[in-house]
Amino acid sequence: MTRALAHRMRRSMLITPAHRPDRMAGAMKLAVDSFVFDLEDGVPPARRDEARANLARLMPALDFGGRERVVRINAVGTAECQRDLDAIPLPHCDALLVPKVEAPEQLRWLDDALARHGASPQLIVTLETPRGVLNALAIGDASARCCAFFFGSGDYTMETGAAITPTALLWARSTIVAAAGAIGCDAIDAPYLHGLRDPHGTHEDALRAKELGFSGKVVFHPAQVDAVNRAFTPTEAEAARARRIVDAFEAVKASGEGTAIVDGEFVAIDLVPRMQRMLDVAAFAQGRSS
Repeated sequence: MTRALAHRMRRSMLITPAHRPDRMAGAMKLAVDSFVFDLEDGVPPARRDEARANLARLMPALDFGGRERVVRINAVGTAECQRDLDAIPLPHCDALLVPKVEAPEQLRWLDDALARHGASPQLIVTLETPRGVLNALAIGDASARCCAFFFGSGDYTMETGAAITPTALLWARSTIVAAAGAIGCDAIDAPYLHGLRDPHGTHEDALRAKELGFSGKVVFHPAQVDAVNRAFTPTEAEAARARRIVDAFEAVKASGEGTAIVDGEFVAIDLVPRMQRMLDVAAFAQGRSS
């Protein structure tokens, strides 16, 4: 499926409950790449109408600084989901975070519903059950709006009985990354849950996710933001090598060669998009810190 999606930086995604306008406004001060305002599990059912009203009032007014604006809706097929779609200021929303996705039909229904609203947000798909993970590729192929998968480890471990450890979650994480790579979208890792105020543990967990191929991670606490951003930002050495590879292939392009020698090693041309993406992330990070 062809995807003509605006590619966003999503090193860190902060989920903030929409029934807390103070937290929504306060989140703008954090160095987060993607802001997710929650209408689902983080909001008491009795306060969801209040949360929707906050969204309608605040999303057009807050200064996101060009960063991604996301709303987590309720599960497709529920009455709460339809109420969400009717209330969200969709022109001010870049993406919807869709929970509990298990089948392609859920995305197709949402695609049609958004088309009826004349809205164009992308879809960040939550895979948080064994069935959802097993159906990842078919789910991603169901909608050209799908821009990312988010791994929900909490429900996944509850249903499988697995521990929340790198070893126990390796298969699910790898499967999600593989499906994301197959359809050309991002993979966003689950939050680090073993200590919300543990930046070292958060950073180590984020580095493991980056090694698997994730491009970012959800955070629940401000103390996690810097640790996650650092993990998914190329080091100076990584960025310098990426620049040498991109420049080397620019130099050999006219000759029609498919390999170049960089730092004494042969590198293939299919490495260039990954290196360019690394340079884009480095430039974005530099722009956020300047």
